[in-house]
Amino acid sequence: MSALRPNGALISIGGAILYTVGLNPQRISYSSTARFPIHPVQAGFRTQATGVDPERVTIEAQTFPHVVGGLDSYAILRALHRSQAVVPYIRLRGNYLGESGGLCVIETIDTDEERLHPFDGVGRQVDVSLGLLMLPATSALNGGAKIVSLGGIIR
Repeated sequence: MSALRPNGALISIGGAILYTVGLNPQRISYSSTARFPIHPVQAGFRTQATGVDPERVTIEAQTFPHVVGGLDSYAILRALHRSQAVVPYIRLRGNYLGESGGLCVIETIDTDEERLHPFDGVGRQVDVSLGLLMLPATSALNGGAKIVSLGGIIR
């Protein structure tokens, strides 16, 4: 399959690679919040930094499976979600460069199929939304089993 797509890889989530031709990322959203409780004191208010909540990344992707494929990556993403595997999230760049986003789990996966094909029942257009929960380095999940390599679905 990689011989058909020598380049155009945009994102790697464990063994699932989102390509320009295939399951194509359309939008990437990042969300993070920090906690600052406010305590009333005699002179007014005092704030205290108590840490940050987990970072979340939302990826919206789209494929036209009868033309460009992409359901192979979708199947890998569903398997990773169901097994609650801890996987690396990497944003890929040109010339074999990439930016490691860290380890994550697929918290949510939503799929919409439009205009089902009359022969196989698969939608002619498939929209996928992934909710990734980025794990901090101190997470208990990072040291456990179920860590997935880049080369396959599950080690």
